[in-house]
Amino acid sequence: MRWIIKIILFPISLLLSILTAFLTFLLGIGTTILYLLMLMCIVAAIGSFIQKDVSLGIEALVLSFLLSSYGILMVGAVVIAFLESINEKIRSI
Repeated sequence: MRWIIKIILFPISLLLSILTAFLTFLLGIGTTILYLLMLMCIVAAIGSFIQKDVSLGIEALVLSFLLSSYGILMVGAVVIAFLESINEKIRSI
């Protein structure tokens, strides 16, 4: 009975493995792009602080925090970890 369930769940496990690999690849590319955007926002924040525009500087710093590894990228990493855990549960059946 157990091997029948494994045969039925094999395509789902294969699909989750491919999806996890693809999302990990996209996260790697997105990390580089968002890191460059974060640096641009930090430079813009420093420039706006120099020009005495504090509110724009604070907005740029908040945006740079969201673009850093603690913002949007962490959401992607959590989603990938969740998919990997589901795949491991399926494989352990």
